[in-house]
Amino acid sequence: MISEYKFCGGNSKYDKLFQSLCETMNRRMFQHESLCLQTYLDEYIYVPDMLVAIATLSNYAKLNDGKYAKTVGVWLKKAKTDFIDSETGLLSSFLTEDGKKIEDKSFIRGSYSALNCYYLTFIDKQFANEQFDKVKQIFLQDFLITGFKEYTDGTRILKFDIDAGVIFCNLSPTGTAFALGCTTYEKDFKLRKKLLYTAEIAGSSVQFRDEKHYLLANIALVGEAIVLAMKTATEWR
Repeated sequence: MISEYKFCGGNSKYDKLFQSLCETMNRRMFQHESLCLQTYLDEYIYVPDMLVAIATLSNYAKLNDGKYAKTVGVWLKKAKTDFIDSETGLLSSFLTEDGKKIEDKSFIRGSYSALNCYYLTFIDKQFANEQFDKVKQIFLQDFLITGFKEYTDGTRILKFDIDAGVIFCNLSPTGTAFALGCTTYEKDFKLRKKLLYTAEIAGSSVQFRDEKHYLLANIALVGEAIVLAMKTATEWR
């Protein structure tokens, strides 16, 4: 958030905090062989959360004469060799507590994979495009209602998932929303239009006075914020 504030022309108000956060993340990463940190103790390492850290360091490097660019490069090299699922070719959604990939396709999730791709757009555009092509091959469901699935196998007519929300006819609300960001970034307007149509069916736009928002946002406000971010995804310069 601070790095994007700076890209948008923000002043030096948060510079010291930004510097401190990046120094701390960089130092702690190198305390682990995997270069990865847990979001929560005694849980898996969430790869999208690690990508937030790497995207931050990448943005910092662009704003500060390349500082931490080497860290970003080292992490990416490790991710491309050690964190890729052998069956799907996708970046892992989860790692073990000590940073090892889990060789189980059920741990590759649509929402996590799409979010991985979104954060990769800040770090390595080519890698992001390659990964999103694989995400589309595996998770895109393009009949009747277009969207992205959460799971790599099986049919879920109706299921609640703690990460993805309510799975309906295989479709993942969170996975579809994050994939919208990658589609917008790639300027694939044909697919983007279909995904926005799905979002309209699911969320139902309403207008009150001068404000317009998704009716579903009354119970899932963060979802509306995510969709707004994904609808405006672009390359930061």
